[in-house]
Amino acid sequence: LNRFLVSSFVLRNCGLSEIPEAAAQSGRIINGFSVEIAKYPFVLSLRRDGKFDCGATVISLSHALTAAASIYPYRNSPQRMTLYGGSTSPTSGGVSFSVLRIAVHPNYNPIVRVSDFNIAVLTVPTNAFRAKRNIAPIPLASSVVETGTKCSVFGWGSTNYYIPAPATTLRAADMVISSEATCARAWLQLPSPVVITSNMVCAKGDRGADLCTGDSGNALVCSGRLTGVAILSNTCGNGRDTAYTKITASSVRSFIRSQTGV
Repeated sequence: LNRFLVSSFVLRNCGLSEIPEAAAQSGRIINGFSVEIAKYPFVLSLRRDGKFDCGATVISLSHALTAAASIYPYRNSPQRMTLYGGSTSPTSGGVSFSVLRIAVHPNYNPIVRVSDFNIAVLTVPTNAFRAKRNIAPIPLASSVVETGTKCSVFGWGSTNYYIPAPATTLRAADMVISSEATCARAWLQLPSPVVITSNMVCAKGDRGADLCTGDSGNALVCSGRLTGVAILSNTCGNGRDTAYTKITASSVRSFIRSQTGV
């Protein structure tokens, strides 16, 4: 998580959609650190046509979550997508899972640059995640996380804005929950404003940590529970709050339950 996870505005197809401001990076890592998958077995990478695309999260023995923007163009072609887990590396030592079904939140709007309800459920074969080494579901948040809470985000996104290849090892970064009002003000100040809604939760990277290319869909975890799914960042480290689809938002939570039973 170096410049870690989402990057530029939204990662459409897990890549940069646009660069709203001049890139302010020098190639340095933005305060991320390497972690072992054994401690965070819910973290998955999403592959398209066999190549790393972005992040996903195990939430049941048969389901994972990711960002809708990442998967929307392929929602009717699940055979192109696979999930990969169980390894600290995004390319070796783990297990690959076929995706049987992709369900995008019905209120997600692909035309809007940063849409509300940016969440999708990926279904794998029944109980495919059961009894797999270093693969296990994470419980979902059941209450709103207070401003100032320290959380973490995980993934294999690029560690350098100018080199959009995935990190070679799983990384994490500390994030501190910021208020919706503070986050909304920051994103409305742009020449092309972004609207932050109550269906999103925002966080500020600790010591300048940020998301980058390949980090869409990654898990924001607070107190051991999945609190958000990464959807929005600011060009890999320019300091604006990152935003995540809020798991506890009523429409988001009911959608997840309807698709997974969780």
